[in-house]
Amino acid sequence: MELTNLSFLHAHSNHRKIIGAVASKSQNQQFNGSLLHDFEVLIIVVCSYHEQVEIIEHRIDGSNTHVQVIYVDQDMLEHCMITGDNRMMIEHFLNGELLWDTDEQIDKLRQQFTHFSSPLRERRIFLEFTHFLTLYVEAKHYMKQNQVMDAYNSIFQALQHWARIDLSEKGIYPESAVWEQVRTLKLDVYKLYEQLAFSVETMEQRVELVLLACEFSVMSKMRECSSILFQVLRSRKQPWSVKELVQHPDLSHVGNMLPMVIRKLVYRSLINEVVSWRPEQAGGEREIRYWLNR
Repeated sequence: MELTNLSFLHAHSNHRKIIGAVASKSQNQQFNGSLLHDFEVLIIVVCSYHEQVEIIEHRIDGSNTHVQVIYVDQDMLEHCMITGDNRMMIEHFLNGELLWDTDEQIDKLRQQFTHFSSPLRERRIFLEFTHFLTLYVEAKHYMKQNQVMDAYNSIFQALQHWARIDLSEKGIYPESAVWEQVRTLKLDVYKLYEQLAFSVETMEQRVELVLLACEFSVMSKMRECSSILFQVLRSRKQPWSVKELVQHPDLSHVGNMLPMVIRKLVYRSLINEVVSWRPEQAGGEREIRYWLNR
């Protein structure tokens, strides 16, 4: 199949607002990952239709080449880059042959991901920190309830997010095998991983020791890891409602974990809260809003 034959893409370009396309071909019938399956060619078409859903087509060309075409929204692709979801599609997007690039937007996306530059890195760090903080709080709760095995599971997952934070801060994109990355770089968090996984102490003692280390990490990392949130809070003079912050495009990838992080930041006096009266609410209900000293 000639990959320059993109007539079917051009036919849909206006309807789906296509901004570019990337193709991957199987080598010697060794199908590269689950996205190719038994297809000889995979084409990832990046669009701007603002829908969080993939559109998939299966085609056979004149030379009997089996082709899978995946239409993905640019916002969804960027979301996957931030969260680390759908890693296989990201790899094909980065390594595939560039077929079509409107205004060099595909090249810019690839460069941003390859160099793991801001704001991608800042968003990833904040996401990992919210996961880390959520699991740390969960582990403390389980320990108070004497649910040691559940606490162990939560704190183990929290350490994985801590490891991804450390990698991201060094400008290294976290891979699936994060502990191998951390071990190779000899980062301190790997010692905690070994302490938790292999120490001869009781499980309860191991969890308690790692919780103490996490407490220190929460305190030391909170301001730096939340820089993207602080930027949003500073972007206007008026205080923000939690609903506005959750829906903000720079924070939406964090989802329902954001309110808990906000409250922790308020508790640590890193974010200010103000109570505002909302006349449209029955009974004179007041709303808590958040702001930051400039």
